Amino acid sequence: SFCIIKKNLTSTTNRFTAAACTCSSRLLLKDFEKNTTSSICTSTMRVYSTALSLLLATSTCRTSAFGSLSKSSLHSSSSSRGLKKNTAFTRSISSASALSLSSHHKDVAVSAFITRNANRNMSLSLLRGGGTETNTGARSSSNVALNSAVSSETEESTESVVPVEYFRSDYKALPNVVSNISMNFDIRDGKTTVTSEMKVESNPNLEGDESSKIEDLVLDGDETAVKLMALQLDGRDLVEGDDYEIKPGQLIIKGSSLYGGGEEKSTTLKTVVEIVPEENTQLSGLYKSGPMYCTQCEAMGFRRITYYPDRPDNMAVFEKVTIEADKSSCPVLLSNGNFVESGDVEGSDGRHYATWSDPFPKPSYLFCVVAGKLGSLKDKYITVSGKEVQLEIFSEEENVNKLDYAMESLKRSMKWDEDKFGLEYDLGIYNIVAVNDFNMGAMENKGLNVFNTCYVLADPATATDRDYERVEGVIGHEYFHNWTGNRVTCKDWFQLTLKEGLTVFRDQEFSGDMGSKPVNRIENVSSLRGRQFAEDAGPMSHPIRPDSYISMDNFYTATVYTKGAEIIRMYNTILSEAGFRKGMDLYFERHDGDAVTCDDFRAAMADANGVDLDQFGLWYSTNGTPTVTYSTEYDGENGVFKITLSQSSNSDKPLFIPVSVGLIDKATGDEVVPTKVLEL
Repeated sequence: SFCIIKKNLTSTTNRFTAAACTCSSRLLLKDFEKNTTSSICTSTMRVYSTALSLLLATSTCRTSAFGSLSKSSLHSSSSSRGLKKNTAFTRSISSASALSLSSHHKDVAVSAFITRNANRNMSLSLLRGGGTETNTGARSSSNVALNSAVSSETEESTESVVPVEYFRSDYKALPNVVSNISMNFDIRDGKTTVTSEMKVESNPNLEGDESSKIEDLVLDGDETAVKLMALQLDGRDLVEGDDYEIKPGQLIIKGSSLYGGGEEKSTTLKTVVEIVPEENTQLSGLYKSGPMYCTQCEAMGFRRITYYPDRPDNMAVFEKVTIEADKSSCPVLLSNGNFVESGDVEGSDGRHYATWSDPFPKPSYLFCVVAGKLGSLKDKYITVSGKEVQLEIFSEEENVNKLDYAMESLKRSMKWDEDKFGLEYDLGIYNIVAVNDFNMGAMENKGLNVFNTCYVLADPATATDRDYERVEGVIGHEYFHNWTGNRVTCKDWFQLTLKEGLTVFRDQEFSGDMGSKPVNRIENVSSLRGRQFAEDAGPMSHPIRPDSYISMDNFYTATVYTKGAEIIRMYNTILSEAGFRKGMDLYFERHDGDAVTCDDFRAAMADANGVDLDQFGLWYSTNGTPTVTYSTEYDGENGVFKITLSQSSNSDKPLFIPVSVGLIDKATGDEVVPTKVLEL
């Protein structure tokens, strides 16, 4: 384990020294291998923190060797938290000297570079076999998995894997898509069986020669977590070699077998896989966290549940999701969408099921399943059209009395979105799950948000004003994703700021309207200058829409989130609030139910207001913080005030920068010249 960790870290981060890596690995593992629930000694934590600091300081930091450690492994009094998608270990080491993180979901620090979904070659599983070890005994299956050969091959080649760089310019639409899927989760101790039936069809958005070709169907799957037990096409067992092949990370159904040679380009693919949530230490996909089962699929966790086109531009209707589990240990069974039915499993002793259905197409990263023992607070909301929505917030039983403010914040969020943007909630149920052992911050899964308790619970006896603001802001942020992220999502992960920057702007406006707009703005700008400016001035500087990445998880950053929100705010400044609303209306009219790009959003803003925003597009590809300088002179004789503006940036061409200018009488404080927007 020492050698593997040392080799991977040193090859991935050139400036992470072998000496620091070896030292930290030995001290960490010395305690950790003996007892995974013991507290790590002070000296271990100190040396490890030093090594991790070196790792974070490198611009090529791409993976998280230790980010998957859970709170049960490392006991710490620290309560600091980073961005919503970071791991619990980020929080547990922050009391050492490695990190200092904010507790707000939008306040991104360097911690974003401790990725929440560890690279499978760098995960903790290399230390103790979790998630990457094919343990047929633990999986209690005598059958040989169809992907067992490639799984073994992946394990043997762990040390020689070369990182792959992905480029935005290489995007290619899927020739075949999954338009409909039904799933069954049979959850048992030590093994969960996932059965999926997918309707596969030729991509209807392809035109010309592309649409006439029958290409292979490529499904993503992590063979280190998923055992493929059965594979059928229209009821026929497929034959490896003739009908399909399995490569590391992929299941490929050959085009010659896909549609049976018929004219109708539609078929039904059935897969049966086995996964072990209890061993999933990457906290990506379905894993067991304390007494409950939970999923985290953004950005690429669904492939650790089953084989599927795990990318945001495949938007499918999850028509039927059934969860079966033990009634005593998992009385609550939840998934996306609307509740359909529940009952006892026939012929079983003490097992039950629940079925859910989501009528709206969504990408796989928004999929969610929760099973466990939870209490709840119930309420309802009447939408602007008169529809009744059942609201329920789940938590551990001991925390139910602290959910009231979260419920009130949710209802205020729903009302605000109706009033501000005319956006009404679309399902009949809205669920939130808050658990102590959830290792992310918050996740906007369609109709089933999952939160860490720190962003939901507020005890009037102990909560501060900042606690209440944080709960309200994060509840609002995840709710607003229902339209900006869920109903309209990203075409590829390069467009992440399309949903995150826009939604951060929306939650900032919401928080301002619920409290003091000037105070909220000061706090947001202070956070931007303190964190994002530093990020843009350092070796990790990148544009809000990157042109390439090695690990997408590294781009959940202050730049993508908070600088992205400022780009959206500039639209609002240039076009006015009324013009921005017109652009938003056109954006949803054009793209509801689609996966789109930042350019599609910009085009909607431009077309709705009859303006040219081509130059504004440079903001999406320019890194760094531009500087605007000014000089002024006043001609008292003619009553003319002159202001001269100039800019410098990393762009070869000038950026489109709106500057709001007004004149105030120095003696009286009266406005002499009303505020107007200058376009630099």
